[in-house]
Amino acid sequence: MGRRLQDLLVAVIAMIALTAALFVANLIWGSVSIPLQYLLHPMGIYSTILFVLRLPQAYGAVIVGIDLAVAGAVMQAVFRNPLADPYITGTASGAVLGSLAGIAFAAMVPGVFFLATLLQPAMGFAGALLATLLVVLTGRKGGWLALILAGIAVSIFLSSLATITDSWLLANGTASFSIFFLLFGSLGSLNASSDIIITLASVPVLLFIFWSGKKFNLMAIGDEVANSSGVDASRLRSIMITASSVLTALALSFTGIIGFVGLISPHITRLAIKDADNSKVLTLCGLVGAAILLLANLLSKIIIPYTVVPITAITSLIGAPALIYLIRRGRWIGQ
Repeated sequence: MGRRLQDLLVAVIAMIALTAALFVANLIWGSVSIPLQYLLHPMGIYSTILFVLRLPQAYGAVIVGIDLAVAGAVMQAVFRNPLADPYITGTASGAVLGSLAGIAFAAMVPGVFFLATLLQPAMGFAGALLATLLVVLTGRKGGWLALILAGIAVSIFLSSLATITDSWLLANGTASFSIFFLLFGSLGSLNASSDIIITLASVPVLLFIFWSGKKFNLMAIGDEVANSSGVDASRLRSIMITASSVLTALALSFTGIIGFVGLISPHITRLAIKDADNSKVLTLCGLVGAAILLLANLLSKIIIPYTVVPITAITSLIGAPALIYLIRRGRWIGQ
């Protein structure tokens, strides 16, 4: 067994153990702690807390963390940019605008407001994908740099529309609390149904990305090398941007914007396995993203008693120092 393969195996086992420990911690701790004996044999109020609230949120943190981390790794690979994240193609702005549009529609149409819980994630998902489609159609003929610039332009434009919609909703006193957590991220809206939807939609996309991992290495060398090896770099980039955006849209439509997970997870993975091979990075970075989001969700519930802190505030506290450390180590570009 080669040294790098051994490092990868050790890292995978360590991350599985860490993720499992954080998963259990999410079930036990919160505004109300569940004794270990009731965790194994839940009864009464503990059963409700465990199965209705904590288990769906903990599982949701795992699948959303995997989606965002893998989406971030894909974006960094196809753009050959270590600062790329899942939101580089305007998915975040599109998802927020779509979600706010769903809330606004439900608020304006009499008798439809009860559908807001369905319209918000559905239109958020659609908004994220439409933003990505607009970016791909605008910048695909100009290479990866044109796609980045198109993403910036689309993101700024959609953010402006989202701000106007948000102001209208706030002026009309509509769902201001929901809007706050939409903009700063929360796992509180996750339940068994949303977890099933995210999982069923994510698994095929994740498997396709993992299967394509080796092709990313050719693109990392250059489009000319990829093309000469039989890989259509431009076509693969468009497909992978779309696949990454589907994962990001699934997460955003149910949790709102969660920052730093998609940016920092691939870098931590490269440091852990001492390798920049994208097929290996994709294998592990999902677990890293899941562990980060589980830790952030746990801290968001216990850092201030009886108050849930927005997830992005916690992921930023974790991610920003980690990114600074990687930059100081000279490992931030995955050498």
